[in-house]
Amino acid sequence: MSHHSTAGCPEPELHTQVEFATSQPQQGSPVTEFRRQPARTFLRKFYNQRQRFPDGFETEIWSFEDGTSGRVFPAPAIRAREGEIVHVTLQPAKRSHTIHLHGMEPDPRNDGVGHTSFEVTGQYTYQFKPQPGAPGDPNRGAAGTYFYHCHVNTVLHVQMGMFGPMIIDPAVGRGTAFFDDPVGYDTRAETLLVAYSVDPRWHAFSHAAGLAGEDVGLNRFEPTRFYLLGGNLDVPGLGPSAVKTVGDILAPQAGAARPGLLRVNNANYHPTRLTFLGGLKGEVFAHDGRPLRDTTPGGQGRPLSALTDVLAFGAAERYDIRLRPPAGARPGDTFGVRIDWLQWVTGKVLGSRTARVVIIA
Repeated sequence: MSHHSTAGCPEPELHTQVEFATSQPQQGSPVTEFRRQPARTFLRKFYNQRQRFPDGFETEIWSFEDGTSGRVFPAPAIRAREGEIVHVTLQPAKRSHTIHLHGMEPDPRNDGVGHTSFEVTGQYTYQFKPQPGAPGDPNRGAAGTYFYHCHVNTVLHVQMGMFGPMIIDPAVGRGTAFFDDPVGYDTRAETLLVAYSVDPRWHAFSHAAGLAGEDVGLNRFEPTRFYLLGGNLDVPGLGPSAVKTVGDILAPQAGAARPGLLRVNNANYHPTRLTFLGGLKGEVFAHDGRPLRDTTPGGQGRPLSALTDVLAFGAAERYDIRLRPPAGARPGDTFGVRIDWLQWVTGKVLGSRTARVVIIA
């Protein structure tokens, strides 16, 4: 039996999805295969710094910035429309990173999952096309709330801050949540709410902590700081070095032609409970970027929704919710949205934060 050295041999060219998915390309600056002219382009550069939160707590944060955003946290939003070709160029700067477009499910090259896609050290442009909705087909359409994140040493890098919101609008743009949305929303009252908590011990780890098989405690997430991040999506981003907290959530009064829209994203590792207070209700109409639909025989995929005052969800889940104030609520009245972080075994409340909901005309 003879053995032949492969040293110096070129890497095989991988031109089909099957060839790519069964290989593990080397990290570096891969070429974007089948590149098409984009309708929207985004740049995401790695940064790290000590970040001060509104309560005075400071910790090391790793995240993404673009050419104009400054070092905001969470990272700047990626927002596009169904049917558009979208390019997101990653420049890691330090060590290897990826961008996983969570929920988009593009081809393997552009999925950003470490070891099955590229781990990038130089530069890579991710390419994807959100699928347009189609009448009567509940399985088509990508409009909704998502997020993007690094997928190298995933649990650590996301906790360190390497994530940002991603919103896909239908082809007509803002004001309609999905292509056949029968209600729509008031664009003045579109709010992102991200539940995030910090385990300070994790923020002292190195880039590759635990990847060599050593037990560094990444199976123990013990947060001591709790935050509601995000804000009004009708307002330009905040300035450099800003932690973007949710602030006031706006909601038109009951009976308004279009309600407020709350986009919820759970960016921590414990079960989370959202409670609408004071008679305010949430009308849940989409989960993980897909509208709720009637898939029973004869249902024809028509949109559905559920009215509630309590919503429980887990890590990485997203919900799109219409805000429904009680009858008689007037402009200037206030309500609350409370987030509770729950210990995943005992159910004990570890922390709570409440955001104010303000009724507008």
